[in-house]
Amino acid sequence: MLKLITDATQIAKCQKLFEAALKKALPKHEVLTIGYQGGKIENEVFYNENLWYSTKLLDGDEVAIPRYWNAFGLGKRQGGNQIIIVEINPPVSGETKQVAGLFVKDEKTDTYFILHRGRIGGGRSGIGKNAFKSWYRGKWVDVYDNSGNQEDAILISSLSSKGLARAIHEYVKEVAQYKEEVTSGSISRLPTNLEDNLSFDPEFHGRKKGKRKSIFDYESYHGLIVNALENKIRKTLSSDYTIFNTSLIDLGIQKSGKTQKIFEVKTLADRQSIYTGIGQLIFHSAENRNIEMSLVLPLEGYDKNISKILGKINITVFTYTISDDEKVIFSI
Repeated sequence: MLKLITDATQIAKCQKLFEAALKKALPKHEVLTIGYQGGKIENEVFYNENLWYSTKLLDGDEVAIPRYWNAFGLGKRQGGNQIIIVEINPPVSGETKQVAGLFVKDEKTDTYFILHRGRIGGGRSGIGKNAFKSWYRGKWVDVYDNSGNQEDAILISSLSSKGLARAIHEYVKEVAQYKEEVTSGSISRLPTNLEDNLSFDPEFHGRKKGKRKSIFDYESYHGLIVNALENKIRKTLSSDYTIFNTSLIDLGIQKSGKTQKIFEVKTLADRQSIYTGIGQLIFHSAENRNIEMSLVLPLEGYDKNISKILGKINITVFTYTISDDEKVIFSI
């Protein structure tokens, strides 16, 4: 279970870890002008060729909600103000949904994570949390406060992950693409009005090496894997096919408006993940038994005998591995 961190000392500790990891991954830095809706500020910016990051403590009487300002953009602009794509701002203390960033702790493994509530700003019509939730491919998870109240938020990365900066970059790219599609009116991912009641919180029964990882460490790779799968599949399709996803279907292929194939991606190959994936595939193809179903599983912990069993119910299994530099390699 992910527990919301509200203590000021613990939040400050998480923010310090967050800053340190990003500054290490973004070695260049200088003071630049950062523009935002209604103004601009001068602040130190850390960057590489893909991502920039700027942070500042916002407190005092002029600030309604004291918070750690963590702003991100894609690449440093050579001229003009730096453009903020998304802010991940946790409060200095307590709990409030008026800021979108939050630190949480997995109580099973004592692992700390950075999350985002999915509230996308920018002042443009059509940009909002609900629409973004249907479009986004990453993992939404349940977070609980000290009173047991629950909310859902986007899982970005553990603070101890070597790939934290990469995970942030992937998230910023997703937000940028979403904003661009809304602005241009060309949404590439199909929305759904259905409620996703098939979510789960599985235990990991696969092979473990060294210190036990949190279930949520694995789940944080979900969006990365789905995007890599789309890129691979797209190269094999002719122009009369369309690739789509919804909040319920990880990836699908359509032709002439009819679904031909659906993929369900899992970040673990344990029994519960496989059972859940089977149920999701069968549920979402129930109205058309001609739809091809594929379950996409990590090679680690995968029992190859499962392919024979799933083949009997017309489900194909593809496996993948993630390299040290977080490149996804599929068996397709």
